[in-house]
Amino acid sequence: MTVRPALPGDVPAMAAILTANDEAMDWPDLPELGWPYLDHLVERARAFVAETDGRVAGLAASVGVGSESVRFLTDLYVYPDRQSHGMGRALLGEVMARSDERMTFSSGDPRALALYIRAGMRPWWPLLYVEVEASQLGGDDAGVEIEPSDVAETADRSLAWSGVDRSADFAHYGSLPEAAGFVVRDGGAAAAVGWARRERLASDGRWLDHASLAPDADPVRAALGSCAPRLRAAD
Repeated sequence: MTVRPALPGDVPAMAAILTANDEAMDWPDLPELGWPYLDHLVERARAFVAETDGRVAGLAASVGVGSESVRFLTDLYVYPDRQSHGMGRALLGEVMARSDERMTFSSGDPRALALYIRAGMRPWWPLLYVEVEASQLGGDDAGVEIEPSDVAETADRSLAWSGVDRSADFAHYGSLPEAAGFVVRDGGAAAAVGWARRERLASDGRWLDHASLAPDADPVRAALGSCAPRLRAAD
């Protein structure tokens, strides 16, 4: 087994690994897009692949959160027939090297959870994905307004509120189909910024890629504003 930095030419093989793990990243009705998330990952993150028997069989990536010593694991996938052979551990060691603090989202695979715990990460709370019909969101809350925005403004506000520079990520989100950046204002004050786009598998759905909330904002009103169904790229 060889573990090495991922290259742009590895993206098709990385996409095949994700597909084998039921995590496809392609846009079925827009094949010309390829795999924009993986392209962004190789360019932006600390990304590695593992090769064995002449093929790329695993991948992992992490990004710094505020500093390079604080690492967030974005992805760790291995072909099902190569799992439980130490490949995931080797990849994790590379992408989390020289980090003082480590974090990630959880996983539905108990083997992955055990690996993360051995690497020093501890479960804190459940990870929830929320889906709602636009018609069920109801009318606008009084005083909450949503304005179109761009990469520069959303990145500047997110940096000021969180201390993390997300300009490269926001530029990636802005390149996706029907993407729209926005500012949520509550009582006239900026309460949140974020990016939404067309849902990958449902052309009539919307997916919220990211929202940064102001420290003093009402989190419920800011979050609901970020899910505004009327927000579209055309706005």
